[in-house]
Amino acid sequence: MRTVIARSPIRLVFQVLATTATDHVLMVHGPDGWVLPGGELPPGKCMILAAREALWKATGYERGLTDILAVTTDTDGEGEVNRIVYVLDGHVLPKVPADAKQLPSSAAWMPLQEWGEAPPLAQYAVMSAGRRNRLPLLINGDRPESAFL
Repeated sequence: MRTVIARSPIRLVFQVLATTATDHVLMVHGPDGWVLPGGELPPGKCMILAAREALWKATGYERGLTDILAVTTDTDGEGEVNRIVYVLDGHVLPKVPADAKQLPSSAAWMPLQEWGEAPPLAQYAVMSAGRRNRLPLLINGDRPESAFL
């Protein structure tokens, strides 16, 4: 069974939520301010590998990303779905890593309370992570092979 999406009429977007037990979240600075690291799934690419690569490029951190914390569909003004956004579980670390000072200048472990008004999807993902509610990332009812790396 195929576990890589070759084409999709709907944009597939991923974000990664990595937190600490000391209430910090790994963020990157983009055009819209501080956001979760992520990107759009390129055609023919595995979502897990694409998300891991985007996280590595943006922050220098490597994480296993096999579970979903939250997912939403975004619609246009007429109610037609134009993208699906997945928040992948980047796991909870005990504390901010010692190498956090070596992050690129566009990335940081931000205290959760400094995030301000987090988007609703991110709020649900944070709640799911706190409750340890996760769903496996499946394509055609199966885990991509990259989930077992």
